[in-house]
Amino acid sequence: MSRVYEALKNAQDQRTSRPPLDSATTVESEISEAVHNTKTSRRIPEILAAVRSEASAGKAEAPASQAAKTATPSGPLQLNDLLQRCTKPIWKPKTQWSVFSSERPAERQAEQFRTLRAHLYTLRENQRLSTLLLTSTTVGEGKTFVALNLAQSIARQQGRRALLVDADLRAPKLHVALGAPSEPGLSDYLAGEADECSVIQADTRDELFFIPAGRPCSDPAELLANNQLQTLFSRIGPLFDWVILDAPPMLPVSDAGVLAGMCDGVIFIVRAGTAGFDKAQSACSELKQRNLLGVVLNGVEEQAIYGGYGYY
Repeated sequence: MSRVYEALKNAQDQRTSRPPLDSATTVESEISEAVHNTKTSRRIPEILAAVRSEASAGKAEAPASQAAKTATPSGPLQLNDLLQRCTKPIWKPKTQWSVFSSERPAERQAEQFRTLRAHLYTLRENQRLSTLLLTSTTVGEGKTFVALNLAQSIARQQGRRALLVDADLRAPKLHVALGAPSEPGLSDYLAGEADECSVIQADTRDELFFIPAGRPCSDPAELLANNQLQTLFSRIGPLFDWVILDAPPMLPVSDAGVLAGMCDGVIFIVRAGTAGFDKAQSACSELKQRNLLGVVLNGVEEQAIYGGYGYY
């Protein structure tokens, strides 16, 4: 037994005086040579088995160590890091989508969004309110229009930042309204194929940031429910005064219900003369347990709003 010990010790001394070994095969050959003439050569298989076990353990630890070094950092993202790494494409907004467009000013409609903005700040005085979900009963009621202009009304304030997120992974339209690239986006982040900085776009003029829907996916509801969205909010939420999500309508699919549970409040969009009363009431009832903040009536004739006010 002592001769085996001496042989192993000699092999170890030789290895430490040279560069590290690349594989268990070299270790095996050294030990075999060292104990070739000993009476305990019958124990060589046991010794080699132990060496193989240690070498395998070393190889298994290396990938784990490397993964730890490249893991996504936890905690909020820093603003400077975001500004340096996010994309800054030149947006070409469609004038028919924005009431704040300098090419097609719509001051009366813009004032309505300022009023909505003021109501939200009033609500925030008494409750935690940062992430907003906008949805509707069915398609065509203007939730994307309201989401875009509400975000713009916030970003136009001095020192305020707004993040607009296209969470409608089935029929995204916000990138069309902004004239912005459609990917990478939310679906890519949720699938683990992109980080938060690579999916966020920044406006070079106002403090408006945008996450498009990203590449089409076959399972939007499952992707939205995989808990990665909460991770995104925890990482980037503190950088923005408001995060506004444009979600799919309530009745056709379940996505809005999933998203509502992750947001601080929900705004329900109803277009005048479009959604039936019963359907709208049914959709609203599903949101009552999701902190429904209120209803925005869209598409109302201007005469109905300003008819009694000669000043306007």
